[in-house]
Amino acid sequence: MGTTRRFGLASLGTVLGIVVACSGAAPSGSTTGGASIPPGASAIPGASTIPSPSGDVHLSTAALKYRLIDALGRPWFCDPDEYPVARANEQDVAIQRFAEIEADGPTFDAVVGRLALSAAAGGWSPEQKLAIYHEWKTLNAIALDPTGDSGSRFDYVQVPVGGAAQGTRTAGTISATGVVTVDQQARSGHPVCPICLARGTRIDTPDGPRAVEELRVGDLVWTLDAAGGRAVAPLLAIGSVPAPADHEVVHLVLADGRELWASPGHPLSDGRRLGDLGRGDIVDGSEVAASQRVTYTGGSTFDILPAGASGAYWADGIALRSTLRP
Repeated sequence: MGTTRRFGLASLGTVLGIVVACSGAAPSGSTTGGASIPPGASAIPGASTIPSPSGDVHLSTAALKYRLIDALGRPWFCDPDEYPVARANEQDVAIQRFAEIEADGPTFDAVVGRLALSAAAGGWSPEQKLAIYHEWKTLNAIALDPTGDSGSRFDYVQVPVGGAAQGTRTAGTISATGVVTVDQQARSGHPVCPICLARGTRIDTPDGPRAVEELRVGDLVWTLDAAGGRAVAPLLAIGSVPAPADHEVVHLVLADGRELWASPGHPLSDGRRLGDLGRGDIVDGSEVAASQRVTYTGGSTFDILPAGASGAYWADGIALRSTLRP
């Protein structure tokens, strides 16, 4: 697979946030491809339908996300200025990225309206840019997965309230008019934040390779069983997080022709991290021919978690271990 498809530019306004993310715990605030409360989570009674104050008016995507915030509370998510790695001062980033934020017109308008802000004669102040940037990141962390009937599914983690240590994870649907239907709820710990795969990475499945961003909870993939052999298993979780504009991934090339692009901290199935590999190291029976860090412009990084004890899967033919395991 060429780097053109893998690294095509993508606005962060269109990428998935996470509710179950890629580095080891539970994701920071928003959704995955299919709502699914993890087995063993403590259920919260009182699932219900929350009417919309907008009546029959169809809402924009940004307005639907604000509707979820109003109904469920602020999302707990992996801040792209902290994950996959800590970033520069948030105020500086807000100023640097403000043109990009303004270009995301519908979301920008919703944020400005929500915050009741207006630019002065000299333009937006640094303080306003920071407030807008913070809110823009929050909305981008909320993923809505269209259901085909003008509605969307969500899998949403609310920040802890009242001094609690755990948040609340809610799975359900929201209609085009903002009616929120809660299917499942459970207590949730801090979101796990991804250090993951590049967009377009091909995952081995019984039906052939599939791009990681196309997979959904419940889809079948190949994993390692207890005896070290291949076995088919369903996906328990999918994570994605917006990547910083200057995020780097490792471009790993093996002597047998296999290639992979993923974050430096992502582990192989044996636990070694991609960023620690060098020329001549052996990976899956083949020598590392090249390993270099390249700027990533794919918008988000991704990871998956198959059922089973190993948490392993094959990405572009190379065995990796999921970072979504608790």
